[in-house]
Order: sequence, then C-alpha cells, then structure tokens
Amino acid sequence: MWRSVCVSPVKMVLDSVKILACNKVLFTTIMLFTTLPLSTLIISQSISTHNLTSQIHRLEAVAHLSHTRLEARHVRHESRDDAVSLIRIKALFSLPSYLLSLAAALSAVHSTLLASHGKTPTFHSAVAALRLNWMRLFVTTIFVYAILLAFSPVPRAFAALTASAGSRFVVMAIGSGLEVYLMAVVSVGLVVSVAEERFGWEAIKIGSGLMEGRRVCGWFLSGLLVLFSSMIGSKLQGLMDGQDSMGFEDKTIVIGWYGLVMLWSYVIMTVFYCDCRRRHPIREPQPDDDHQLHELSL
Repeated sequence: MWRSVCVSPVKMVLDSVKILACNKVLFTTIMLFTTLPLSTLIISQSISTHNLTSQIHRLEAVAHLSHTRLEARHVRHESRDDAVSLIRIKALFSLPSYLLSLAAALSAVHSTLLASHGKTPTFHSAVAALRLNWMRLFVTTIFVYAILLAFSPVPRAFAALTASAGSRFVVMAIGSGLEVYLMAVVSVGLVVSVAEERFGWEAIKIGSGLMEGRRVCGWFLSGLLVLFSSMIGSKLQGLMDGQDSMGFEDKTIVIGWYGLVMLWSYVIMTVFYCDCRRRHPIREPQPDDDHQLHELSL
C-alpha cells in the first residue's frame, strides 16, 4: 500500500518527465500545434464569457430575492437571454477545441507509447497515428463525455438532500474523490483506444480492468493533474476578478502553463497505462486453448 501510494506515482511522474526531456523537439512541436492553440481557445473563452457568466449569477441571485413574482419573472427572462448568448459563444469555441483535443491526445499518446517501448517517435509517426486512429478515439470520447456529464450532478444532488453543512461537505468531498477516480479510468480508456484498437465502452472497461491493483496510483495521478489545472484556473479567475483587462504577459503565462499541463497529462496517463499493461499483459491464445474450444464445439 505504501509503495502504491507514494513510490509508484513518483516513478510515473519521473518517467513522464524523462520521456518529455528525451523527445523535447517532438513534444514541443506537438504542444505548439495542438495543446497551445487548445489552451488559447479555452482561456479566451473563459475571458470572453467571464462578465456574461457573472451577470447571469447576479441576475439569478436577484430573482431569488425578488419580492414579487412579476419582478422575479422579468429578471429570470433577462437571465435566460444572457444564458442563450453564453451558449452561443461557447458553441463557437467547442468544435475547434474538440478537434484540437483529439489531435493532441492522439499525437501525444502515440508518441509516448513508442518512447515507452524504446522506440523513437517522430512527427511523421504522430501524423500517421492521427490519420489511422482518430475514429476510434472519437467514439471513445463520446462515451467519456457522457459518463462524466452523467456523474457530475450526482454529488451535488446528494449534498442538497443533506441537512447540515458538515454533511454536505463530506458528501461533496467523497463525490469529488470519486470523480477524480472516474477521470483516471476514462483517461486510461482513451489510451486503450489508441494502443489496442478498442473503442467506446469496451476501451473504458478494459482501462478499468487494467487498473486492478493500481487504482490508488491512478487516483493519485489524476488528482495531481486536477490540482495543477485547478491552480491555473484559480490564477486565471483571480486575474479576471482583479482587473478589467488582463495584460498580454499574464495571458501568455496562463496559456503556456495550461498547454504544458494538458500535454503532460496525456504523457503521464500513457506511462501509467504502460505500467498497468506490463502487470496485465495481453494473453495470446494458445494451441491448447484452440484444441479445447474445438472439442467443446463438437
């Protein structure tokens, strides 16, 4: 248990950093063409919708405190109009962000798989993997988004049913821990869809099975990535709340760090997958198995 909690995650982190350092030209290229533009889109969306999101929250609070139904109805109508505008803005960013995320995941995962097996990844091999494997990853991401969207309101729903603030905190803490673990499972499932020609629910199921005996390590790594992303998100939120317009240097730093964290997340979860696969190798069918199956069929 001690090794699983402390030693193994540290080894995964060091191995991922080593892979990045030994292939810095390739991964820098991947970052420049995928995760950095993706980070730019995500940060730009957050900045462009910040004031509108804050206004919607204020209107909802005003509607809740309104003394008359007519006033509350008018405020909520205005809030719905702003919400529609918010959805339209996010829709403009969603498609290019999704395409970039697919390209980033495929190129980074494939390159890390080659490096983990002692081979030298190249930009051409990453492009070839993108061309050959994008459909499987596309299908798997649909299942991933569906699972995460279905689970996300569950902790809040259970917390709303509790009476005391302490109970709500415990429920939310447990829910957050489960969500972090679920993110680890689907992340390994995404790697499976690239490495083993599996897709959809089958890839996620295989990923969950591979984590047997390593679930604490996977949870820790996923939590570490969530922590870094949350720190960047908090920094961005503080910059947006603290001043009317962010400086170019502030935006560049946040975008750069977030792009690097996204790239590192693909690498470290692929390293984790390789470690899990070494512990649970693919069992090749043996001649005795084929003979037994033939006898059973007779």
